[in-house]
Amino acid sequence: MGDAEKKQKQHHQQRHHHHRRRREQEEKEGEHTATQSHTEPPVTTTPVDPDTSELVRKFVTKEAKMSRDKKEKKPAVVIRQPNYLTDRRISQAEMQRRHTWLQRTRLSVAMARNRCRITHEVRFPETFNGLYCSRFSPDGEIIATSFGTGCIQVRNGETGETRNTMRSGLDTSFPVMCCRFNPIRSDVFYASSACGNIFACTTSTNEFSRFIEEPKNEVNTIDVSVTGEYIVSAGKDAAVRLYDAETGQIVTTYKKHNADLLDEKISKFHRMRIFASRFHHTYPELIITGGWDDTVKIWDTRLGDGSIRSIKGPHICGDAIDVRETHILTGSWVVRGSLQIWDMMSGKLIETINPQNRPTTLDGEFLYAVQYFDGDPYGETVLAGGSGTGAVEVISLKEKKVMGSFRVNKAVVTLDSCRTIIVFGGMETVIRIADYS
Repeated sequence: MGDAEKKQKQHHQQRHHHHRRRREQEEKEGEHTATQSHTEPPVTTTPVDPDTSELVRKFVTKEAKMSRDKKEKKPAVVIRQPNYLTDRRISQAEMQRRHTWLQRTRLSVAMARNRCRITHEVRFPETFNGLYCSRFSPDGEIIATSFGTGCIQVRNGETGETRNTMRSGLDTSFPVMCCRFNPIRSDVFYASSACGNIFACTTSTNEFSRFIEEPKNEVNTIDVSVTGEYIVSAGKDAAVRLYDAETGQIVTTYKKHNADLLDEKISKFHRMRIFASRFHHTYPELIITGGWDDTVKIWDTRLGDGSIRSIKGPHICGDAIDVRETHILTGSWVVRGSLQIWDMMSGKLIETINPQNRPTTLDGEFLYAVQYFDGDPYGETVLAGGSGTGAVEVISLKEKKVMGSFRVNKAVVTLDSCRTIIVFGGMETVIRIADYS
């Protein structure tokens, strides 16, 4: 190769190298231009007021914080409340227990209904102005009934049908308030009137006579001692009188006197009308009375200077006192807590009977008549009726429950029982005879 060719070759190499370097330099400049095209153009700042600048800074900071909190905020946890109608799972044992309870309740209700049966209903004229007293004879063969017009009738002890009318009533006559049989002579009973008379009736001979007179008094209640020797009477004048049952002669009168008004003796006597009196069955010398003065008093016929004990509380408005051994049962004409048991020896309250299953009512209780049920020899069952409960109730003192009831439409004024048979009535024109066994 000649010198001319070597020079030419070197010239081409130099030119090629020059072009390559220039191309690399242009490529680098192109990349730099592209990078600058993606960057933000420079911001031209203008002078801003300092207060405005501070507001803008706070606004930007607040916006940035809200944006950050929004990103960091956790989703709310929703707590789903249980739906007891759909979610609760009842076990087989629980279902069986409920079924057993329901069956037992239904059976108990059915048995209570079956145990309370109205056997007879006997209507009487509306002009009789209500039934004031109904009383079984000691053997249960007959029922003595008395009415608001003064009528006295003897009825069949099983059906209630009228056997004999001992005294006819008049629209202008006073009601006959109370009837009591002589425990020794079962064919003789006494009836007290609001006119102040006590009548003697003999059912075997249909004899009727005025036996005792108490002028200017209303005799609301009487009772005969278990021995048949004495009759006790009480009424409007707040006096308690003891009579000889054979002769009708007065034996003792317990009554407050004007001279005793400022004396401590005043507490030994009643101050208002008396509506209930009862001889004790075991201790015939003891008498229990009660009335409007919210006291029940215990009298000893061997003592003549007043009652030996007073029980404060019961508001007695009817034949609502009974006694069993040393317990006194009272029924008050009050809204609630009307049925109570008292200790005769101490005069203290033993218990107020509020049946657990008695339906709630706005009419209250307001008892007119209570009695230990004759069909229970243990004295754990009582009968109660009045103007509030709308029924004659058979109440268990042991279980504190209404074991059965007989519905009525008007106030119950009188009730009595002989073994498992119950007779009751009042302002409704019907005498009902029922059985609770």
